[in-house]
Amino acid sequence: MPYYGKYDSPDDLLRDDTVSYQEKLELLKSWRDDKEAYMRASEDGMAGDDRSDRLRQIASALTTLEENPPN
Repeated sequence: MPYYGKYDSPDDLLRDDTVSYQEKLELLKSWRDDKEAYMRASEDGMAGDDRSDRLRQIASALTTLEENPPN
């Protein structure tokens, strides 16, 4: 998880100019997939914090990135 511990939020990743557009897409999709898997596990009775707010933030960041590709 290359984003783990490096970014406090998806917006932090979007603002990182050292990461390419494609890398940002890949990192956000990976982050989303990890959170979705975590939420499925939580629904199956595994304990943990609710991550639905973070999942919404990730989805919003992905939308922002996809709607604003580099020229």
